[in-house]
Amino acid sequence: MRGLVRIRHRWLVALLGVVLVTASCAADDGASDTAADAMGEAQAAQSNAELALTDAQAAAAKAREAQAAADTAAAAAKLAQATAEGNQEAVAQAEADLAAAQAAAEEARADAAAAQAEADDAAAAAAAAAAAAAAPTAAPEPATEEDTERVLVVGVPGDIETLDTCCANFIRAHEALELVYEPPVLHRTVEQNGALVGAAGDLMPRYFESWEAHPDGLTYTVKVRPGVLFDDGTEVTAETVRFMTERNLNTPGGANWLLRNIAFIQEPPEVLDEYTLRFTSSEASPMVMEHFYMTSSAIIDPKVIEKYATEDDPWAMEHLSRNVENASGPFRLVSRIPDQEVVFEARENYSFEPQAYDRIIWKIIPSNAERVQLLKAGVIDVAIALGTEDFAALEGAEGVNVERFPSKNLAYMGLGNRIAPFDDKTVRQAVSYAVDYDDILNNVYKGEAQRLYGPIAPGSYSSLGDSIGYRRDLAQAQELLDSSSYDGSTVTLSIDAAKGEHELIAVRIQAHLADIGMDVAIERLPSPVYAERKVGENRMQMFIDEGLPWIDDPNYTLSVFMLSGVFGNYAQYENERVDQIINEGWGILDRDERAATFEEAQRIITDDAPWVFLALPDYKIAMRDTVEGFVLYPNAIPRLAGLRPAG
Repeated sequence: MRGLVRIRHRWLVALLGVVLVTASCAADDGASDTAADAMGEAQAAQSNAELALTDAQAAAAKAREAQAAADTAAAAAKLAQATAEGNQEAVAQAEADLAAAQAAAEEARADAAAAQAEADDAAAAAAAAAAAAAAPTAAPEPATEEDTERVLVVGVPGDIETLDTCCANFIRAHEALELVYEPPVLHRTVEQNGALVGAAGDLMPRYFESWEAHPDGLTYTVKVRPGVLFDDGTEVTAETVRFMTERNLNTPGGANWLLRNIAFIQEPPEVLDEYTLRFTSSEASPMVMEHFYMTSSAIIDPKVIEKYATEDDPWAMEHLSRNVENASGPFRLVSRIPDQEVVFEARENYSFEPQAYDRIIWKIIPSNAERVQLLKAGVIDVAIALGTEDFAALEGAEGVNVERFPSKNLAYMGLGNRIAPFDDKTVRQAVSYAVDYDDILNNVYKGEAQRLYGPIAPGSYSSLGDSIGYRRDLAQAQELLDSSSYDGSTVTLSIDAAKGEHELIAVRIQAHLADIGMDVAIERLPSPVYAERKVGENRMQMFIDEGLPWIDDPNYTLSVFMLSGVFGNYAQYENERVDQIINEGWGILDRDERAATFEEAQRIITDDAPWVFLALPDYKIAMRDTVEGFVLYPNAIPRLAGLRPAG
């Protein structure tokens, strides 16, 4: 917390540049008294700004402390209840929850104390600056070149989970990796309704210069662009790509899964010459080239891997998870303070377009409300991962722009297909008819979302759109529920407590289902617990979640969310015919034929109602009006390197 103001100090000074220049000009004209007054006022204004910010941070820290105390009390109550009931499994879980809550409370108390100390320091500095403002002050020194350094400060909610391209499964990791490692291809930027987006399926070269699909549907010849350099001047060649593919095929992460299950590449490519390779798939897939845009295919220097490889860790996964060495992307990582700050510095020998900023600094600020306040104050330039209520708080804020894009992010309520009563299809259908979708669209998303009708987003080439899906029909819902196996017991709807929108949805669904006599208890889980229960043995009965298909293709979407047994099938849905369609669909390369094939799958899934298909929330990002150039790519990961000063 203390480092936030100190590191930001020089940019606060820069924000007062107009005042300082005015003072300097006055001195040149002989008006030294005017210059001194202006300088003193500028310094006092700066100190007052810092005081306001630290007060806001202290208040936010106090709020987190209070919330942590409440969480501890709730965990203690659950433990007492589980103990009284004699449920040993629940007791063990409650004990673990209580320990985690106590640790979080202790951390929150420490943060609050540090924030208050920072506020006290800022108050003293403001008082001193106010006193000094009345004293004679020399004219300022001319601005140095260092003061004109172009810096972008980004507020993010959490730290980087891993820096290894093979195994990045979370958003912060992808955001960081796109700064330091170069992908082989990227989606071409187009303008749609005044917004810049990466066009799905329209790839442009990066370190892949060109590619050719052979008539057999299995073979691809790829040319590597000559002259693409790592930070130390080493050139990327065909052998570099071969080595990275071999590593991805032999490490247990998303890169492995994409190669083997989306591109069906089971072996490293054959090197034909210094810049030419041949990839061969074991089965036909329309997504071989498309999958290369993801960070898992970004290039790492083999020398670094070989340097840190050990007998137990032949691919240097432990080292690369925490370090970036010899970057290939537009920035290098120069410093990192865990859970506080990450600093990226522009590479001088980057092989593509010049960087608009000399440095990009991440400030790790878990509180959404605090990121909003710091953005309003101009301390950060971009606020990542805000929710609907946060954007509402920014409405009309001076100097802040909120950019909005239609999205294919699927918001849904998962129903545990193996957990009673939702192992009964009739119950799932009853719930789907009972939900008031317009209520959620209007009162949660405030009209900034589209309706989702089935497993594939409207706007995708294969989607059936509103020709399928459920609309609220309480009579139909009641009839289905009365004819089902539902015994009237309370059901539990679990949410990630860190996601305010999901709680708003849960409260409304609780009311909707009460209309058909289904009592719903809302369970608020810490993010790590929620994530574990999506995939662990103790699955959730009902849950609110979102999922974004990173490739706009029915095979990809359904393989990730609806194929039996896959990681992302959190509702544990199973249908043999759907599995058959997914598995057979890979070999169909004609777009129209693929759309017709997956029509049947969409109708089956919608009828089975493994999810309650809710909405497609718009993607939004908040930035100062001094920043422009944001492009929304299909995976909705902000490519911060593409941002630039406005004007």
